[in-house]
Amino acid sequence: MLFWLQKELNNKIDIDTIILQEELDKQKFNHLYDIGTMKDYECILNTDMIEKENLDKVIPVGSLDFVQMILSRIHNVNRMNPIEVPNVLREDRFLKRKYSIVPKNKLPKEGYYFTKYVSKLKVFSHTGLIETLQYTDDGKESFLKDGLYQVSEVVDILSEYRCFVQNDRLIAINYYDGDCTVFPDIAEVKAMIGNYIRDQDRPKAYTMDIAVIHDRGTAILEVHPWVSVGLYGYMFGSSLPYCYRDGFEYYINSNKEISEWSNF
Repeated sequence: MLFWLQKELNNKIDIDTIILQEELDKQKFNHLYDIGTMKDYECILNTDMIEKENLDKVIPVGSLDFVQMILSRIHNVNRMNPIEVPNVLREDRFLKRKYSIVPKNKLPKEGYYFTKYVSKLKVFSHTGLIETLQYTDDGKESFLKDGLYQVSEVVDILSEYRCFVQNDRLIAINYYDGDCTVFPDIAEVKAMIGNYIRDQDRPKAYTMDIAVIHDRGTAILEVHPWVSVGLYGYMFGSSLPYCYRDGFEYYINSNKEISEWSNF
């Protein structure tokens, strides 16, 4: 495999990419890699510096913008669709909160919610009165992008963890927010993974963010293919390059659009 690792214009490389680079160095007889800025790789794509038939073998590792550039320029994939909570996991047992995916014209007019734009990755999220998003101080309607939004009940989250899954197997759980002594129910996490197997289009490698909610237990927050993910320090060993490959290939081969849904 050929990996393109992104560095910033100041030549710095983020810690997650360094972790992968170290693993690739150990596997130097199996994989190749190059390190450059987004602009460097744009130049490569605009020249004959690499044989065109080899471009579809490139696996980019870096920011969402960087990965999206490679998807667009090489694979004609112009939008990375979020997964959020997959359809097969939109059950009260796993959500443990009111949860909806709705278009802009079906947003609540008022109320205190977690609201997130989900027609594109990493645009914005907001916790608070939803009317502050839709109206300005003088009562005029404010601009919200067309598309789908997640609107969820605001709950008391005690702790949050990131679960790392490869080939339907839980390979790590890393703490990232809240009280690190409040642990998730591993049986529930494995049940989520087991249910997700029913989705034939699921990524072969993905992260699943979960929360422990006060008086409700372990709940799913979202699923994301293994692309531009925070590893939170865990050294995954020899499987790590294949996780990045499998996460990237999801966007080439599946990349399903998120669907409207509500349990309100």
